[in-house]
This record gives sequence, C-alpha cells and structure tokens, in this order.
Amino acid sequence: MKKYEQLAKHIEQQILSHHYHQGEKLPSITQLSKEHHCSKATVIKCYEKLIEQHLIYVKSQSGYYVADGFLKTASSHERFTLDTGNPIVSATSLIDAKHCLSIAIEQYSESSLNISLQGVESLRHILPDFLSSLGIYAQEDSIYLIQGVTQMLSFLSSLEFDNHHQYILIEEPTYSYYVQFLKSMNIPVLTIQRDENGINLKELQQLFSKYDIKFFYTVPRNHNPLGTTLNTYTRQKIAELALKYNVYIIEDDYFAHCSYSPRYLPISYYMEGQNCIYLTSFSKIIPYIRIGICVIPTHFKTLFEKLIHQSYYYSYQLPSLISQATLESYLRSSLYQKQIKILQDQLSKDYQIIEKITQQWDSQIAYPLYDQSGYYLSLKINQTIQLDILQTNLLAQNIKIARNERCFYHQENFNHTLRLSLARIHPHDLEEALNLIYQTLLQYLIKNSAYND
Repeated sequence: MKKYEQLAKHIEQQILSHHYHQGEKLPSITQLSKEHHCSKATVIKCYEKLIEQHLIYVKSQSGYYVADGFLKTASSHERFTLDTGNPIVSATSLIDAKHCLSIAIEQYSESSLNISLQGVESLRHILPDFLSSLGIYAQEDSIYLIQGVTQMLSFLSSLEFDNHHQYILIEEPTYSYYVQFLKSMNIPVLTIQRDENGINLKELQQLFSKYDIKFFYTVPRNHNPLGTTLNTYTRQKIAELALKYNVYIIEDDYFAHCSYSPRYLPISYYMEGQNCIYLTSFSKIIPYIRIGICVIPTHFKTLFEKLIHQSYYYSYQLPSLISQATLESYLRSSLYQKQIKILQDQLSKDYQIIEKITQQWDSQIAYPLYDQSGYYLSLKINQTIQLDILQTNLLAQNIKIARNERCFYHQENFNHTLRLSLARIHPHDLEEALNLIYQTLLQYLIKNSAYND
C-alpha cells in the first residue's frame, strides 16, 4: 500500500470512529505533512482519494472538511454487515434530508390528510416525466403512491383479477418476504427456476398455457437474492407470452433509479402498459421515508380503486403526507440525482473490488452471481460445505451473511447459495470481508478433508 493510501485509510478510520465529526475542518496539508513525515504531494493525493470516496470535501480558500459520508459504520463489530439490504438513514446526506424536510413542512403546512387515494396531486404531476426516464410511459391517472413494494404485493395477491385466474407464479429463488407471505396465506403458487442464465422460456410458455395464472411476479433486474438481470430477449418474450395467455405481470423494479444497465427497458415498456403492474421504490435511496410507486393498466383502474376503498378500513396503502412532500422536494431539486450519483459511484467501486477479489477464487469452491448493479449478489458455494456451520464460523469473525433457503418456495430446490448485500459496508471492509469468507471456506474444506482422511 502506498504512503498516500495508508494516510487516507488512517484518516478514514478517524472519521468513522468520530475522531473527526461531520462538518469539522481537517488538518491543513502542511500540518499533516509534518505530522506524518511525508511530502505535501502525498497529503494532497490522500485528500483527493477521500474526496472521491465522498468522505470529505474541499472549500475554496478554506480547506478540507468532513462530509456526512455516504456510508458510516456504527462500531467495529458491524463492519462486515452483509445480511441486510436496508441502508442506514445516514446513507443519505443528512444536510440534504433536513433541507428537503424543511421545504416539505413549509410547503404543506396548510394541507390535511384528506388527500386523493392516489397521492398528493403536485407530486403525481411530476411523476410521468420521472418514470419516462425509466422507460415507463404512463398517464398521471395510472400512477399511485404506495407505502412500499411489500405492502402492494400483499394487496395485489388478495385481489381477484379480471382474468379470473387463481395461481400466482413466482421465480425461484425470489424475494424472501413475499415467499413467506404466500406460504402463510395458503395461496395457490407455481414456481419457475431463475438462475444466472435467467429463466426457461419454454417452461414459462407451458406454465402460462396449462394453468390459469393470475399473475407472474418477477424481479427482472437487481434480482433479490441473485443480483442478476434478465436479458432484453427474455423480457420481450415474457411480455409477448403474458399478452398471449392473458396473464398479468407484476414487475418489481425496486432499485430502478440506481441501475445503469445500458439501453435497459422494463417489461412494462414491451407490453405498452397492458396487463402489467409496475412497482418501484425510493426506500433504498432515501431510507428515512417509506414510499414507492405503483403504475397500473388503464382498464384495471376501476377494480383497483374499488378494492383500495374497501381495504381502507384495515390496510392503509398511501404513504404519509410528509413522505410524499419530502420526495417531491427531492425530485424537484437536483438533490435526488446527487444522491443517485453518490450511490452509483459507491456501487461501481464495490463491484470493482468484488471482481478483483473473486477472480482469484477457485470456482469449484465458490463463485459469485451478480450484474454489477444494485445491492445484492449471491455466492454459489461448494455442495460439500454445510452452510449452517459456515455461517457460524463467519459470524465468529463478525461477518453477517444471509442464506438463501428462505428465498425458495420449495426447499428441495435450494441452490446452495449465500446472499451478500452491499447496503451497509464500506469498500475497504468489503475487500477484507471477501478475503475472510474465502479463507473460511478453504479452512472448512481442509479441516473436513483431514477429518475424513
């Protein structure tokens, strides 16, 4: 490690341990040069590196200051938190958050909770342009503000759709909370395998033609837990088959805003809004508000609103007024795009580290599944390794991971994978965690081989 990198890591640790606080001025270039017995050029390179990591910023004619850094770890035992996709609140600039919240409170100070079931009108008015940047071309009347994807999934699962079909088709693996919900409600479920190559389209057509499937729930990109993305041909074919067999698609594009897949278009685009319900969320980008968007087909509106009215007495779908107002403040300013850019830059660095580290691994022991976009990736682990023992050994080193059994509706189809999330880990800690994971795998195999001998 070069001198400027050592110095940068030292200052970074001081920031993360709160030796230097948010907004505090850092030592001058001359002062650091003397303290660490290095050249001023070394200190400048050190500070440039920290600026790139969004940990500090420079004020003209003033000096270097601590930013409210994109990722913070609360304590050393949480450095290797890889088991959750929920970022901490301070993943969003708290200065920006306070600014948008202040505007929201002032702007809506005369409002009441008696608002449309679709959401605040002024926010919905700007959403068609926002969605068009994602390849979703919807009229304002088809856009609903929702508390989150999970809540809307449970709501949609209980509805009788106008195709009068009964089965719900899901990918396997898929979003674990939805799997558990479907099991708890005893809803008729069919599954189709999803792996690094996507799904079998011939099998999908057979399922669509043979069974009366109400809807197919799919996470085309940033798949949870695999981290993969369905290719263009597959997305187009899903749209074509769904229209042919009168199957609805529930398209969960929860991380759409941060994806940078070139020329990506959602399934909804290929269906021209027909028979496709599009869901996305803002909670991964602005974690202190719980809010998402649901886009429905025009012909579905009457049924949808009738059932929303009926559900009002036991389940409130609409996000809070302050969440809607805060999101509007973000979208009308440049702060939302600023947050997206920070997150994309961070993820880009993370995936560079993942590629650098894992390309040295023996693929017979472990190999990663990912698409260099989004928080999630999975590790395919050698079948001889017991994952419960591996998880215990990793936890002893403060490495928290998630096992993917819970993402399978049928446990016998489990593909022996672990899920890692990048939502709460710093790049330096990610590199160390990946090395420790692989070392732990090697130690397990060596120990197991010696025991068998």
